[in-house]
Amino acid sequence: MNLALTVGAGAAGAVVGLGAGALSVFLERVERLREEEDEERAEYEADLRREAEQAQARGEAPEAAAPWQPESYGWSWLEWGLAPVLGALGFAVFAGNQGLTWISAEDLLWVAVFVHIIVVDIKHRLILDRVTLPALAVALLLAGVTPGLSIVRSLVGAAVVGGFFLVMHVVSRRGIGLGDAKLGGLIGAITGLAFDGFTHLQAIDAVVAAVLFGGAVAILLLVTRLRSLKDPIPYGPFLCAGAALVMFQGLTAQPPLI
Repeated sequence: MNLALTVGAGAAGAVVGLGAGALSVFLERVERLREEEDEERAEYEADLRREAEQAQARGEAPEAAAPWQPESYGWSWLEWGLAPVLGALGFAVFAGNQGLTWISAEDLLWVAVFVHIIVVDIKHRLILDRVTLPALAVALLLAGVTPGLSIVRSLVGAAVVGGFFLVMHVVSRRGIGLGDAKLGGLIGAITGLAFDGFTHLQAIDAVVAAVLFGGAVAILLLVTRLRSLKDPIPYGPFLCAGAALVMFQGLTAQPPLI
């Protein structure tokens, strides 16, 4: 491991992470997330007033309603703190482990994308199409020049993983969001999948790792009472973590069969 390279990559990753945070703040305005929340809050409060009036008309006391939990917008600890830390850690780990190669350059690109996705999903429980869909197109383009991948493997990975989460979206009654399904497609495209044995199942490995990471964190949050069973937990960060683990282990060096 080259210490100077690792330190330099970590510094560059911190800058890239800060840029990913700035992109998150910019896309909040472009997507009009604050305005959308204001509209939802107005509808929610109107429903509460209507229910209270109906209860009073029946001579009943209105039921106590949960207060609206507003989201935060603009710069927060996620953008100026977590994003640079994740970027620095990701860049240092991948560059320090692999050196400066074509593969490590691709990995650093995906680290930057994952940092943005993690920040937005934690903050707003959203995974934006403006990021995942262009990233999916890039992943498919890069698949043809990535050792251990091919366009076919990338397409199969995207279809299988994205399709799996789409089914989960329906079965869970939107407990798993469509954004997670699209992110699943991106993860599948990045890692690839081929049913030719047990050596090209990286997309499945990434999902399994995400499930394990998510389960462990969910249990920890429940035990520490930081979250309850009713509280939503964003799944995007775990998918990104699972993909990063597979990327760190490396795609198979065997030439693609297709």
